[in-house]
Amino acid sequence: MIKAVVFDFAGTLFGRPTYRWLSPQHLAVLRAPAPYIARMNAAERAVWAARDLTALANRSAHWTLFRLAGVPLTDEVFQRLHNPAFWLPYSDTAAALARVRPLKVGVLSNISWDIRPVFARESLSVDAFSLSYEIGFSKPSARAFEAACARLDVEPSECLHVGDDPVSDGAAVEAGLRFAHISTAPVGRREPVLLEALAGHGIT
Repeated sequence: MIKAVVFDFAGTLFGRPTYRWLSPQHLAVLRAPAPYIARMNAAERAVWAARDLTALANRSAHWTLFRLAGVPLTDEVFQRLHNPAFWLPYSDTAAALARVRPLKVGVLSNISWDIRPVFARESLSVDAFSLSYEIGFSKPSARAFEAACARLDVEPSECLHVGDDPVSDGAAVEAGLRFAHISTAPVGRREPVLLEALAGHGIT
């Protein structure tokens, strides 16, 4: 029996709007970083792997990424990635969170900054946040999912994880959780996929 639902943050509950808050060049690098990660040396790749565990690692990793891509990264542009004003809920986010009740609701995110103000701004209620920079683990580590379940006081087998990344979010299955994979797109362009995902697991 499902007793809790844990959602991913970026690309699942919140996303980037369709207007250009970042240049097309910056967005292209963020959407397809693999060629530049491949050019990182061992030390740089280690920092990239740990980018969601500390603010310092996140800054260093992104500076390296954009340097290798030949795209300048100013402090202003970097801060936009961590500014609540530049993250908006998808059209179905509020309805999905409401649909889950009275089950417990959690958020598990690979992120290096506090996203709670984003939820407070939208008056969205969450029982427990498990943020990688606070718990010390990031998806796809099983320990990240275990931490999210522990904060909700449920067993992994009693929890559904909803996310857009088949690799990092999909690792929920190996940790013993159920998993609902959703498609994603910028805010304003994504179909209302969250309610359908919940219904697929009997949450109606």
